[in-house]
Amino acid sequence: MSSVGLSWIPNALTILRCLLVAPVAWFIYQQQFFAALVTFSFAGFTDGLDGFLARRYQWQSYLGAILDPIADKLLMTVSYIVLTVIGIVPTWLMLAVVVRDIVIIAGASIFRWLHGPYMMSPSKAGKMSTFLQILLVLWLLVEQSFELSGQHISTALIWLTLIVTIYSGLEYVVTWYRKSQGMKQTH
Repeated sequence: MSSVGLSWIPNALTILRCLLVAPVAWFIYQQQFFAALVTFSFAGFTDGLDGFLARRYQWQSYLGAILDPIADKLLMTVSYIVLTVIGIVPTWLMLAVVVRDIVIIAGASIFRWLHGPYMMSPSKAGKMSTFLQILLVLWLLVEQSFELSGQHISTALIWLTLIVTIYSGLEYVVTWYRKSQGMKQTH
């Protein structure tokens, strides 16, 4: 079978990641933290693998470009919401994570509506925010799974995640605003 015949694999992995959101949420809600850790980690692995395959074999697709960030946001948002519901993540951190994503999506949508399509690459702060959000979920699941007493680590990660999440959200707002102003001046 040619590699072109396998080009569906990255999208299948992305769809699988979407399907894994429900089990991750259920395991966290049921406080089956080790099962949540394994499932969340596997979902993360599928994210890395689909990206690698898409780039390595030029299997990028329009569907994948839409589904991949949706799958990522869905997994993170649901994880934060359920971790908040069971009392492990503070409500204010969950709100910062969710509101940041809403602001980014709304900003991109408004920009597209006003000015047309524009591809914006994630900023360093945006990548760091995503990294810290994932790291915090993983750490909390490890901490709960193995009954570690890493409260100082958890507290530091929570505050660092909050600061970088807010900073990156504001950075996106400023970037969209500047781009919008620049485009108005050229017309």
